[in-house]
Amino acid sequence: MEDNSLGDPLYFIYAIQRSPYGFNLKWKHIKPLISYMFGDEIFEKLKDGRVISTYADDNILEIINIPNIRYNISDSEKEILFHKFIDYVSGHSLIIGLMKIMYLDRKFAQFLMDLLNQNPQKTSDDFINSSTFPIVNLPDFYYSNSFADYCKPYIESFTLDMKNLIKYLGREWFIKLAIILRDGSFNNNSFSKSIENNGYESISGVKELIENDYLSQIIVNLDSFLNDRTVNRALMTYASRSVRERGIKRFYDWLSIANDIMVGLEFVIGSIFFLPSESKYSTLGVYLFIIGSTQLLIRPMINIARRVHIFFLHKNA
Repeated sequence: MEDNSLGDPLYFIYAIQRSPYGFNLKWKHIKPLISYMFGDEIFEKLKDGRVISTYADDNILEIINIPNIRYNISDSEKEILFHKFIDYVSGHSLIIGLMKIMYLDRKFAQFLMDLLNQNPQKTSDDFINSSTFPIVNLPDFYYSNSFADYCKPYIESFTLDMKNLIKYLGREWFIKLAIILRDGSFNNNSFSKSIENNGYESISGVKELIENDYLSQIIVNLDSFLNDRTVNRALMTYASRSVRERGIKRFYDWLSIANDIMVGLEFVIGSIFFLPSESKYSTLGVYLFIIGSTQLLIRPMINIARRVHIFFLHKNA
């Protein structure tokens, strides 16, 4: 005989565990959400039902067994769960902001969640916030009436107010986000892997944009945003700086290659001059070794010069 008493919580927890955003989440990260959804007693019920072996705070969330339990619940049951989930996250501006972006542009919302989830500076609050990512990204939730009914009224009221966005136009990470939105290049991992885009300022800035619905406003009014004079100027400045930066990098790359070739030649020729048959050139060989050794010191100096050059390029932009 099937035991259906754990169907709803198991569906919910199983959705979290299966999600890529649920990877390595600990019980302490999801307990506030699960307790709100199903009550504090649910953990012992799951343990008694041999669905989990532990719910200790520092243990990784893991469902170990699903014996005779129906966890593929009906659509009406899912709607009830999703309504309650929305009630829970209503006090979390970051999650509510992500939901609105998800409603407007699912790929961009997933890109943002990936960025926030990969942030190496995540705090305990960030982990608790990210415990809701699996549900926000769940296809059942995305296609639910609960999700649409909640988001649609907000979306219909969004207008673009450039006064709120002007302060971000001088920040490179924001311009890169604008380009990603413009080009639809959400699968480009270079943004999230870039050190400067994983810094405190950029992550805090992205959160601020989400929490204040600025990104949602941009998506709704993307054409107006991209056609704004100040935005156009910022995009052109960034494009010009990127071209100059690529040119600087090419110059120093070729300079480094030329330096390495010279070092190699100097040591090879110097070594030949030290052969017994070429002893009359041994003094010249010593000088070649000295020059080659000096050029080995020049190699890191070229790298430093490149970094300083690019630093001042960005600083003076």
